[in-house]
Amino acid sequence: MIHLPKRSVTRFFVPLIDVLILLFCIFLLMPFVSHPDATLQKSNAQADPKPELSQDVTELQRQLAEERRRVERLLRERSHLANQINVKVLEIDSANGQLYSFDATSPEPRQEVRDQSDAQRLIDRHKRTAGAREVFFLILYPRELTGYPLQRQIDKYRRWFKDVPHGFDNPRS
Repeated sequence: MIHLPKRSVTRFFVPLIDVLILLFCIFLLMPFVSHPDATLQKSNAQADPKPELSQDVTELQRQLAEERRRVERLLRERSHLANQINVKVLEIDSANGQLYSFDATSPEPRQEVRDQSDAQRLIDRHKRTAGAREVFFLILYPRELTGYPLQRQIDKYRRWFKDVPHGFDNPRS
């Protein structure tokens, strides 16, 4: 006949598992608490802490001053570039693909650019108002998809502005 043991096996294994879990947690925390090289570093740091710290501080101060000069130089260059260019925005109508210019000083603010001569007058007028700055014509595509401008219209606009810096802003490309 089979007899039950007098002592339960779980009374032995439960405390053992608890101890093993505790040891495993300590093993996981060991890298955060100390490193084997930490004792060597501590002995070196206790011997002469001031010179190393002061060298680091002076090096960091030098790098900070250098980066501040670099940031100031980049800001000056950026503002200088922004002052060198004058952008004229033109818009393509979504209903028919015609090119339009906007001039707030004229009685009719929206003016159609019909042909090469209108484009040349616009270029000349914009160059006069820009002064010494470089002119750039930005041609905006319609924001909604209507089928306009046609490819032949785009080619025509490129021919009109081929002698001056220009670009197209197509939201779908």
